[in-house]
Amino acid sequence: MLERKGARCTAQGGSLLLSFAIWLIPASAEAHTPLQGIGSFWSGVAHVLTSLDQLGFLLGLAIWTSFQDRRLDARVMGAGFAAALTGVLFGARFGQVARLDLVAVGAALMTAVGVAGATRLRVGAAPLLGLALAGGIVGGAAGADTTMGLSVALFALGGSIATASVLSYGLLAARRLDTDWGRIARRAGASWIAAIGLMVFALSFTSHPGRV
Repeated sequence: MLERKGARCTAQGGSLLLSFAIWLIPASAEAHTPLQGIGSFWSGVAHVLTSLDQLGFLLGLAIWTSFQDRRLDARVMGAGFAAALTGVLFGARFGQVARLDLVAVGAALMTAVGVAGATRLRVGAAPLLGLALAGGIVGGAAGADTTMGLSVALFALGGSIATASVLSYGLLAARRLDTDWGRIARRAGASWIAAIGLMVFALSFTSHPGRV
């Protein structure tokens, strides 16, 4: 009875999540926009929390990590923090990056962690940390072109702390869902993230018909 109720709640939650994602998708390619007026540090925090592709990637990564050994949690959060910090500094140092390309790469990474979480893929620490580093760098670099008029160091610090925080809270929530229906819910959430990643990936090209 409880399992049936849990599965029903999961399906309803998934439908709401998908509807919300579809509503937000038209803005995803423009998610990396300057947020000035609230200070450099908080602009970095807000950038992460208002970017659909980054949030999707981080939550998908948290779900996937929750199926691995608990000892990897701190390493994944540390990798995300360091990669986000490096990505912003790298992007700011080498100038503006092609935003469309980064949106497409970010969506591909979001799809990858979603599929990995949905299938409970267990491949060891190296691929997990590699994707955490790749996603953090791409997300950080995508925000680098929004730092005009801001302190790059403070923006990068805010973004990296927000990245680690999303991973931390995501892991805490996912680890608490350790029942049978909770594992189903985590896998269902990861599958929605993979589907959203595919839609964002398609949008990143269809929004710019001049690119192939």
